Amino acid sequence: MTRRPETGGGPSHGADSFEKAVFEQAKAGFEVYDTNLRIIRANQAILSMRGLPASAVIGARIETLDSAMRISPVVREAVETGVTVSDRRVTAHPEADSGRRHEYVVTGYPLRQAGRPIGAAAMVHDVTELVRRREELDLLDTARARIGSSLDALRTSQELAAMAVPDFADAVAVDLLEAVLNGDAPIGPVTSRLPMRRAAFQGRHVQYGAYPIGGASYIAFPTPHTQALADLRPRLLASVSSSTGWLLHDPSRADFVARSGAHSIIVAPLTVHGLVMGMVSYYRDSSRPDRFDEEDLALAEELTGFTALCIDNARRFTREHTVAVTLQRSLLPRVPPEVSAIESSHCYLPGRCGAHWFDVLPLSGCRVGLIVGFVRGEDLQASVAMGRLRTAASTLASMELPPDELLAHLDDAMQRLAHEQEEDPETLHHARPPLAASCLYLTYDPIIGACTAASAGHGGPLVTSPGGIVSPLDVARGAALGQGAPYEMRTTTLPAGTLLCMYSDSVVDGHPAEAHDRLSRLRETISDPTAHPDEVCDAVAYKLLQGSSLDGAVVLVAKLRSLDPDRVIDWTFPPEPASVGEARRAARHQLEQWGLEEQTFATDLVVSELATNVIRHAIGPIRLRLIQDRTTLTVEVSDDSDTAPHLRHARIQDEGGRGLFIVASVSRHWGTRFSERGKTIWAEQDLADT
Repeated sequence: MTRRPETGGGPSHGADSFEKAVFEQAKAGFEVYDTNLRIIRANQAILSMRGLPASAVIGARIETLDSAMRISPVVREAVETGVTVSDRRVTAHPEADSGRRHEYVVTGYPLRQAGRPIGAAAMVHDVTELVRRREELDLLDTARARIGSSLDALRTSQELAAMAVPDFADAVAVDLLEAVLNGDAPIGPVTSRLPMRRAAFQGRHVQYGAYPIGGASYIAFPTPHTQALADLRPRLLASVSSSTGWLLHDPSRADFVARSGAHSIIVAPLTVHGLVMGMVSYYRDSSRPDRFDEEDLALAEELTGFTALCIDNARRFTREHTVAVTLQRSLLPRVPPEVSAIESSHCYLPGRCGAHWFDVLPLSGCRVGLIVGFVRGEDLQASVAMGRLRTAASTLASMELPPDELLAHLDDAMQRLAHEQEEDPETLHHARPPLAASCLYLTYDPIIGACTAASAGHGGPLVTSPGGIVSPLDVARGAALGQGAPYEMRTTTLPAGTLLCMYSDSVVDGHPAEAHDRLSRLRETISDPTAHPDEVCDAVAYKLLQGSSLDGAVVLVAKLRSLDPDRVIDWTFPPEPASVGEARRAARHQLEQWGLEEQTFATDLVVSELATNVIRHAIGPIRLRLIQDRTTLTVEVSDDSDTAPHLRHARIQDEGGRGLFIVASVSRHWGTRFSERGKTIWAEQDLADT
């Protein structure tokens, strides 16, 4: 028996049902258009995207609906070219979703039958959440790359504002607590009115905010700002106008809302571990239809939290740097001592990557020692090392060591400091950079005009002759301190009136072209030999230290003087007992010539004891010299021996051994210095009361 074919609801009817189910249930939006681009069919997904009922869509021309979702250009291009137009991004702000931005991917298909066009179709995917997640991730990645590039709270605040505008907001204002800007610890939830500073502002359409940058910013009560600071939770103000109630308490921000046209605000406190450092205000205005929502609030909280960590790091660094600078300044001379050999002045600028030091050291025989140095490393560690090196240098200088020997001993001290740091477990834990130091030391003798210098990795000084010619002093630049290398000492004769400028390398550091320019400007600045050292230091600060490197800088300027020949006299006596009396008589006569008869008794004792020591314990003739300074009378006795005398307390039964003890008793200072010819024992008496 033959079966007849089925005519009703056969295979074609099942295919139609399947096609209809797919069309209606698909999450992607589908629309079909006739040749006039009128909508003849639309599924529920695209009706939801448009926010319109089927009655308002079916039969309408596609262009008439572009105000809500502009997909007509994609469909028309597909019809005109006859080629499928794939994956075109379309942005829309449906009224049904309160103007929130939506993102769609549209594909347009030309429809043909038997080779002729019969219409078109469009498939629309709502990728709003996907795009939004990607934009949020991109924004967070950008924030992590751009915020916190420096350990500066103000710069970090401005980096947040610059990054967030316009990708996230149309205006951003950052306010920080005064204490945080000073490096002090943040406080807990704020329930009282505390002083704040406007740290940063960035506007897309407005140039200034409610308060000027750097000015005081007041948080009026009660406002969302005070509430956010009190409970440490951000606030979303999805709809704001200048007539909003809480703005009546805050006229400055009300004025800004009116000027900027802001329609929504997010207020987020800057907090770390429950402690407040400030707050951030994000604004969106009428140029951006989509208002802030809960997802934006979460993103703002992430941005603000990351920024708070960076600002806290900057705050901690500021506090440590403040402590280090305070320590550095306490370790440096406040006022250089007044000496006859020079008239000096200095300019000191603390840095962030090390510690500079300088010193003016009075030496025997009216000589003076000048020193500048630099220790590279973390602030506190470098400051401590600087203090120890400065103390060591001052002590070594008081022992009358020549510059090369002083640097050699300072090199030993630096090696010990570096070894101590390497042995410190904190060094490995905090990955501290190794200590490194440089130093320049020179002495000047105003009696003979000799300037003797040695360098340990430090640039030499510039000298300006009395005629105004600027040239470098002949100094051999040796290895930096701590390398165990020897140092070379060189002596140059400089006339009185010469201007000597010692400076840190950072004053002229930079790219080769820039360094040459800075050195030229320094030469020009110190070219006037008649200028007072104070004026020279001020000029260097104004012309060269503005925007200087993070290393900081130090400049030490000295105008060299000479001692009046009438204030220096010397004699040479044979090493015989009779010479002691002759030396006393010569010294007594000279004191009468200077009008210093009051010093006769003490000078007689010093000359007698020192001359007798030469006869008993040394070799060569007795060389006696008297130097009258403004406040000091110096007695020097030299011989050809290199043995050093030692002060000791003689016992009652001892017949000798009291010579140096007597010298020390009647003198303000005494000591020994060595030279190529032997040694000199000197004793100073104070003339302040004469």
